[in-house]
Amino acid sequence: MTVPMTEVASIKIGRSVADRLRDRILGGELVPGQRLVEAEFMREYDVGRSAVRDAFMQLESDGLVELKHQRGARVVRLNRVEIADLFGVREQLEGYAARLAADRVDEAGHRDWLLAQKAIWEGKDVLYNERTHMDKNMPLHEGIIQMSGNKCLVETLKRLHIPVYRKRFLDQLVVERREQSIADHLSIIDMLLRGNAAESENQMRQHVRRTGLLAQEIEGLEGAK
Repeated sequence: MTVPMTEVASIKIGRSVADRLRDRILGGELVPGQRLVEAEFMREYDVGRSAVRDAFMQLESDGLVELKHQRGARVVRLNRVEIADLFGVREQLEGYAARLAADRVDEAGHRDWLLAQKAIWEGKDVLYNERTHMDKNMPLHEGIIQMSGNKCLVETLKRLHIPVYRKRFLDQLVVERREQSIADHLSIIDMLLRGNAAESENQMRQHVRRTGLLAQEIEGLEGAK
């Protein structure tokens, strides 16, 4: 069935609005808990209500926006307990993903990818530039999860990140914490290259646990909703 051109145009506009709002959320301009008012964005971006609603739904699927009936949209907000719970699950699942990845290290392309990641994390940029550190962090974690070959893990872990707090987390990454993160990453990569499944899991779990404790220190978090 052919999709009408007007509908195609509406989808493209919705994606464009979603991209703009995503950048503002990740950049910290739109903060956790902030209400998102349809009418304001309609005026600001000169678009119709349907485009803004489509954008909100896209951002909800990304885990950035929360939609509630008769209460509208707001930027996702988590409290310390929820972040602790989230990282507790991530610790278990990412550890398991690392174990599976170690068992598949000799499959095509895996060693080359790990060696490329090792070169990145041995470089100076990830130590002296906190934004570069963050930008390189996600591809490493996602790559290891993909290496696991477990599609269920891949899809589940996509929903367990907290990109909405990226800017505030970035403020926590002083050089000493970046040094610890780099050491963690290099240890994980080394265990994966050795094909040591048990130690790959152990190192990943320790790393995610440390990251979770750091995330709970993000400024402005509430103890409970």
